[in-house]
Amino acid sequence: MGVKYVLVEPDPPSWWVRNKTKVVIACAVVAVLYLRDGNGAANSGPPRPTPTPSVSATR
Repeated sequence: MGVKYVLVEPDPPSWWVRNKTKVVIACAVVAVLYLRDGNGAANSGPPRPTPTPSVSATR
């Protein structure tokens, strides 16, 4: 009689399969922070007031 069935343990899951959720969450957090920030460091201070237009008299 020969061997009819050979039972082997399956290969362990790859790095991507084990960490896919963590990678997607990290990319989503980075994307949200990037998009919320707008222009990056240019928005770091309080907004500067814009000059108001005034009427100038010409002579």
